[in-house]
Amino acid sequence: MHSSTTAPSRFTWVARPLRRGQRRTLVIGMYAAFAAFIASLYFGSTSDPRWPLPLAIAAILLFGVTAAAFIRVATSPGYAADSLDRALDERQRQVRDRAYRVAYYGLTLLFGGVSLIVLYAATETLQTIAPFLPWLTFVAGSLPSAVVAWTEVDVPDDA
Repeated sequence: MHSSTTAPSRFTWVARPLRRGQRRTLVIGMYAAFAAFIASLYFGSTSDPRWPLPLAIAAILLFGVTAAAFIRVATSPGYAADSLDRALDERQRQVRDRAYRVAYYGLTLLFGGVSLIVLYAATETLQTIAPFLPWLTFVAGSLPSAVVAWTEVDVPDDA
């Protein structure tokens, strides 16, 4: 077997390129599922009794949908957001660097807004939202991938 030959993957859905519209729909769906997951965490932790079974099942399913969507975005062909410099050509490095720049501008605005809300609401709101702040790390980790998926042009068909 030559080094350029690879065995067929069992995970062909991962290797299939998506069109720009499909990637954008996937990014929107990923963050919508994540927002619904955070909402289910809030309602599950504040309901009486805590965590009714339907809400717990919904939270688990929403987490799974969010994770599957992120994996699909992060394993797309041409993915460059978390690749090392030596594995990328110059254009891919530019795409990656632009994605991180845009992502962190967005995170700056997001965390600035959250900080203002916390400062305004002080004690009572801080106790309510504090358990959810660690989940914002998903946004920080997924945003560069989402920017690449959203902005990259379609891969040309080799016909």
